[in-house]
Amino acid sequence: MSVLENRVRLSGLVLMLSGLTAITAPVAAEPSGYTLERVVILSRHGVRSPTKQTQLMNDVTPDKWPQWPVKAGYLTPRGAELVTLMGGVYGDYFRSLGLLAAGCPAEGVVYAQADIDQRTRLTGQAFLDGVAPGCGLTVHNQADLKKTDPLFHPVEAGVCKLDAAQTNKAIEEQLGGPLDTVSQRYAKPFAQMGDVLNFAASPYCKSLQQQGKTCDFARFAANEVNVNREGTKVTLSGPLALSSTLGEIFLLQNAQAMPEVAWQRLKGAENWVSLLSLHNVQFNLMAKTPYIARHKGTPLLQQIDTALTLQLDAQGQKLPISAQNRVLFLGGHDTNIANIAGMLGADWQLPEQPDNTPPGGGLVFELWQNPDNHQRYVAVKMFYQTMAQLRNTEKLDLKNNPAGIISVAVAGCENNGDDKLCELDTFQKKVAKVIEPACHI
Repeated sequence: MSVLENRVRLSGLVLMLSGLTAITAPVAAEPSGYTLERVVILSRHGVRSPTKQTQLMNDVTPDKWPQWPVKAGYLTPRGAELVTLMGGVYGDYFRSLGLLAAGCPAEGVVYAQADIDQRTRLTGQAFLDGVAPGCGLTVHNQADLKKTDPLFHPVEAGVCKLDAAQTNKAIEEQLGGPLDTVSQRYAKPFAQMGDVLNFAASPYCKSLQQQGKTCDFARFAANEVNVNREGTKVTLSGPLALSSTLGEIFLLQNAQAMPEVAWQRLKGAENWVSLLSLHNVQFNLMAKTPYIARHKGTPLLQQIDTALTLQLDAQGQKLPISAQNRVLFLGGHDTNIANIAGMLGADWQLPEQPDNTPPGGGLVFELWQNPDNHQRYVAVKMFYQTMAQLRNTEKLDLKNNPAGIISVAVAGCENNGDDKLCELDTFQKKVAKVIEPACHI
């Protein structure tokens, strides 16, 4: 069994779906007696509409896709509401640990920087409205909304480039074999996706049959990686890429509380886990493969590292945060989180949530100090809302209905205790080792 297959095997997760009994998500405890000094949150945007509606998406099912209340790729009003609820959890959590004082934070204590998209900017504002309600905090973003922000997308911005041969080799190493083995390896979830789509009755299937070809969703096209000539864009096409996109759309439909998620053909915890495994596989290949992750994630990881320890003049510190900063929020995308995870060798599976990087979820870096010897540690955690909490717009409470919080191990770190603490020096050496110098901004 390959490393990738080990990573995406999902053991008996119980999803809190509408109509099922609610189960409390686990909450990671703080290190006893330690002081929380600073936090950096790398967050995915909240619930959005699909970013595109391609002809292929229409052709692989006989059914019509539901309409969304906003433009393609936009954060929905419901998505903003859910992020604000999550922001309230962060605020309560930080105040309970003494990181934030009661009331409105002083100037500079909380700072939010978002990518240029509507969904990321509005997510940043919704977070601030939740973490410090009524305080008038505002999100920041790059002034030019038509230009790619290199902090979040250095490769797309042309800061550094991907080599096509190295990219393909690295992806196959991550997979543990050639891409043409994917259809067989994940035959069961591919078959399940075909059933959910009713692929057998689709225009695409009928076209295949007219050409004398087999109507098999797992093999309707080859899985292929393409790097453009400029080395600024890498894409995956074929059944795996499409399954990743569609599985995520179904998850977003559920979080948007649509009445007929996946045409009512996707029900039960095990089926959600199985179907979303294709999305997680695709992210393992296209975002967490170390060669890709280093190129795409270097500016963000440097920003996280320098902000944690307030290295305000260090290379990689690109935001105007002040010495008073205690909470830095970086509003990005699921790919950004996966890039950083790939750089750090961090893997996780979320109880009650089949998507490893769900809407509004945040990869959180906490800087702790032992007051006895002043030793400092980094704890990495994933904060998220369960499927039921998203679908039901549940009010979150640290004691009675907490959001999901899990501790994340970093490869090469000590990972001590339940919080998997990493000595600060070890963490910073890890960061220095995995960054790609060509991708500095």
